[in-house]
Amino acid sequence: MRCQATPFVEVTVEISLDDWDYWFFTDRIHQYPGEKQPVTVYPRTAIRKCVVGFDTWSLQSINYNWSTTWWFTGSNVVQRTTTDTNSEPAAGAVSTHADASTDGNPGRPGGVADLIGFDTPGRVAWLALCSAPCLKHEGRKIFPPDSFWKESAIYFYGWTDQSKVFDDSLGLPQSVTLTTTNNQPIFQYQVRRSTNVLGWNFPLEFYGIQYIGSVSNGWRAAFSFKGKVTDIHSVSSLEMPKLAK
Repeated sequence: MRCQATPFVEVTVEISLDDWDYWFFTDRIHQYPGEKQPVTVYPRTAIRKCVVGFDTWSLQSINYNWSTTWWFTGSNVVQRTTTDTNSEPAAGAVSTHADASTDGNPGRPGGVADLIGFDTPGRVAWLALCSAPCLKHEGRKIFPPDSFWKESAIYFYGWTDQSKVFDDSLGLPQSVTLTTTNNQPIFQYQVRRSTNVLGWNFPLEFYGIQYIGSVSNGWRAAFSFKGKVTDIHSVSSLEMPKLAK
């Protein structure tokens, strides 16, 4: 199925992730699970490619021997994973999963992310480039991109979001702050530079930080990221998977 009702913009973004809480913890105890020595604090960047429309999108992740693409159709989020034809086992295998969604939000517990495997770089790319349909949705809820919040006290606090979107018909976020009921920020996102394509504003550079905490231990920086767009251009259509009836 091919969507052609509205213009589309293809964006390639590099995302660097920093797990501050994990680094501090392992360095204090001098133990590094799965490693004989400390790994570098300069991780490789994750590359994600998005095709963005007014109310639909796709997001692609290419790994060592497989690629995964997610689509938001307006009523479902669909994931398709393709194994490299030279890899073993199951060379060239394709698997497809779909989950009903009216806003395409991958952060909800028990929702898209939990059921079909959105990873952290994917959730960051979604927030920066694909979250416009969710931000327009009545009763929307934005979730921190690093899913460890589900295992922390943040899960029970609840929060509100203060979001500023670009003034155009698409409406991607320019800034997002998630705050608990006692005014503690748990996540902050900000666009540093942006550009305009087809009358829509897109971030060129963006960054964010997520906090973790408890009543007894206080709050601390847990996770941060930076994103940089390396390519952006208009495209004529968005290829969508055909779902079985």
